Amino acid sequence: MKMDKSLLKKLVALAGALVFAALAGVDFYDHRHSKETVVASDALTETHMLSEWLPNLEGTYGDTPVFFFDSGVEGGTVLYVGGTHPYEPAASLSAYTLLENIHVQKGRVIIIPQANRSGTTTGMLGNAYPSYYELDTDWGTVKFKNGDRWANPLDSWPDPFTYIHYPSNVALTYQDIRNVNRCYPGRPDGSLIERVCYAIMEIIRNEGVDIAIDAHEAAVMYPVVETYVAHDRALDIAMMASMSLSAEKFYMKCEASPKNLRGLSHREWGDFSDTLAVLMETPQTFTDWIVGPMTKELQTIGSDEFLDVASKKGLTYVDYNADFGTPIEYRVGRHLAGCKGLDEVVAENAARLAEFLLGFPHDIKGGFGRPAVQRGHKAHCVVFLTIRRVYDSLVQLGLFPIDGILYAVVQPCADGEYLGVCHVTAAPRCSRSFPAPP
Repeated sequence: MKMDKSLLKKLVALAGALVFAALAGVDFYDHRHSKETVVASDALTETHMLSEWLPNLEGTYGDTPVFFFDSGVEGGTVLYVGGTHPYEPAASLSAYTLLENIHVQKGRVIIIPQANRSGTTTGMLGNAYPSYYELDTDWGTVKFKNGDRWANPLDSWPDPFTYIHYPSNVALTYQDIRNVNRCYPGRPDGSLIERVCYAIMEIIRNEGVDIAIDAHEAAVMYPVVETYVAHDRALDIAMMASMSLSAEKFYMKCEASPKNLRGLSHREWGDFSDTLAVLMETPQTFTDWIVGPMTKELQTIGSDEFLDVASKKGLTYVDYNADFGTPIEYRVGRHLAGCKGLDEVVAENAARLAEFLLGFPHDIKGGFGRPAVQRGHKAHCVVFLTIRRVYDSLVQLGLFPIDGILYAVVQPCADGEYLGVCHVTAAPRCSRSFPAPP
């Protein structure tokens, strides 16, 4: 009996489709179930799971390890969170590096390397991202996972037509219900990621976290790159760290957390706890919009000819050249230096009891024949930073002329400048002497 040729073609096509589906299924299964090796320093004192702060996370892909490093010496508590967006690899890699090398001399450090563990179990769907990248080390080649910005749809389905953030009732895009940095402060009975966020908030509240740092990466064509984004109460500390890093190591901006953007760590951590909340962004090319092929090398080295042209035309928010790129070891180093910079400022000024004395009026009557100056105006300011130590006297930290958006005015200066604080848009280039305010 002869088989119809059209039927035969259909059967061959079906068999081919099944083969490709099987191969794809193997890749998806491998990516979802593979695990990365974590090596902790000898300073590790406790290992927990996130579900210990919210039991209904146990057995889900929202549950994730939490590592404690307790010096045994009384002091502050720092929380370092990586992996909020698993397609920003230097963030989780910096957490791994910190985990492996840390030695705490005072207080405690808590590290969550994979805040969005579910997001590590899938790739950026439809974007042709490689599933893994490799790094050469003294111990051989080590493989790491590429993940997604959002949690795996398998763990949080279906998405709503519009995600309504709790408790602000602000409408966000539908997939943000799977975005760890849009779901804070979370809900104990909400979606998977809302529960993850609630549990992290419980760590911050119950463990008395003094400063909480959320590590991220941003495209070089994205405005908030090479930036601290700080909650109101942490803004002064972040500004000081920003100026110190910009003067001594690398350029680092500082921005205030917008009050109208809800669900983000730098806003909700600070609003729903006593912690000093700061988010950090390092530059990376992998998520830029005009890059070439999405290769492992683009993610780890970051050299791209299209971005090089864009930078020369002034289309990037940071200096970029393809010869250097954005190597992952540089980005990890920036994260660790940024974390250290914040820690040094906090430690120097007695943790959360530090208070910046800047007068902070909403406006000031003009002096020397000038009209009133209000916050939000563009200005050339002279930054005068004075800190009240808890057990010490007032300490003057410096005077820096900078251009930016006026944050607070202490007093006008006779030469037309204002003694106060600007949101920094450019690193200080020099120092000048001005009389201190009375």
